[in-house]
Parts: sequence; structure tokens; C-alpha cells
Amino acid sequence: MTTDTHKFYDLALNDHDRLPVIAYGSAGTGKTYGAVGAAVKWLEQDKRKQCIVTRPNVSFAKENGFIPGTQREKMAPWIKPIEQNFKFHGLNDGHLSDLERHNRLQYVALEHVQGLTWDDSFIIVDECQNMSIEQLYVFLTRTGKYSKVVLCGDVAQTSPKFHNSGLAELIKMVDATGVRCHTIEFTADDILRSEQAKAWIRAFEQWEKIKND
Repeated sequence: MTTDTHKFYDLALNDHDRLPVIAYGSAGTGKTYGAVGAAVKWLEQDKRKQCIVTRPNVSFAKENGFIPGTQREKMAPWIKPIEQNFKFHGLNDGHLSDLERHNRLQYVALEHVQGLTWDDSFIIVDECQNMSIEQLYVFLTRTGKYSKVVLCGDVAQTSPKFHNSGLAELIKMVDATGVRCHTIEFTADDILRSEQAKAWIRAFEQWEKIKND
């Protein structure tokens, strides 16, 4: 069951002004799912439009290990959750492969972003809590004409390898400067994944408060 926050998120994702969206907060709330759903609508509007997906190459685990193969194959572990969301919205393997083959769906490693410009694009940045404010600056300034950017992240899930989350600073910057942008904060009340997931997230949040007190 969706909440008012999800309704606000849907409006922000589909606004006519194409303002950037920062969706942040609890896991399991459908941040990436909603962004991918809006991207599917975007791709259906016009065959000239494209969807760009990127995320930092930072694992929550302590060791990434070595992944052999092409750049696309190396990105496979982090592409998989995004592909799953596309499939939830009705796109099968053949459709996704066709979109990639025609460059309408592009998975771009964050380290390859600098110098690029994307026009007529729906751009999703997933797990952006593991980006520095400098990386977010480089990325956000890549936005071209008639494009829409959606940043998805949860500061509470920042990787142990990444101590200074740029997402937290970006949210403060948006509030302080008044830059035109939608900021949507999700809480445990907005969790859709499962009641069990909601119970665990609430327990961890409560535990952090207990430790801090």
C-alpha cells in the first residue's frame, strides 16, 4: 500500500519542469523502483529518448574481489538489481537487451561520467550515499537539455569504506541555497518490501537511538 510520500514522489518524478529529484531514506521504500517506473514511461514517450543508469562502484562488503571480463560484465553485479526493477515494470530480457543495443538504456560506470553530456535523458543515480560531494558535483553538471535526474540513496546504508557521504551534504546544500529541486524523504512508515523488513529497520533505528543516548 502506497503512502502520501510515494504519491509526492510520483508527482516529482513526472513533473513537467523536469526538476531533479533527490529520494532518500529508509531501505525497502521503493525509491529505485519508482525511478525505474518513471524511466520506463520516459522511454515509451519517444524513441529518441534514453535512460542512463549509474552508481558508485563501492560495495557494502569489505572486499569487492576481482571480476574478470568486459566493462559491461564487470558492472553486472550492480546492474542486476536495476534490471530486476525494469522487469517488475514489465520489460523482459529481450526488451532490455534491445534497448541496450540501441543505446537507449545505458549503464555507465561513475568513473567514466566526466566529460559526458546527456540530452533527452532520464538519468538515475543509485546508491548515491556512497558518492562524495565532489562526485555529485561532477555528475549533476553533466545534465543536458530536456533531461531528468533522479538521485536515490540512504545515508544509513553508507558503505563502511565510505565515511563522508556526499548525499547528506547535498541535502543540506539544497536546503541552504534554495536550488530548484524535489527532495523526498522516506521513513520506515513508507516501507513496501515486507513487514519483516519494516520490523528490522525499525529495530535498527531504535538501536541507534539507544546507543546514542
